[in-house]
Amino acid sequence: MIQSAVARLEAGGTVPTLTVLERLARALDRRLDVRFTLRADAT
Repeated sequence: MIQSAVARLEAGGTVPTLTVLERLARALDRRLDVRFTLRADAT
């Protein structure tokens, strides 16, 4: 990723796609975990 793209993410100027998050995790040598959990107000 280029620095300007990272800066936009950090500033909240863009909503990253899952692909972008995967790339960022790989560049940082991290694992990306995505979870779906029940909300407290779910019926």
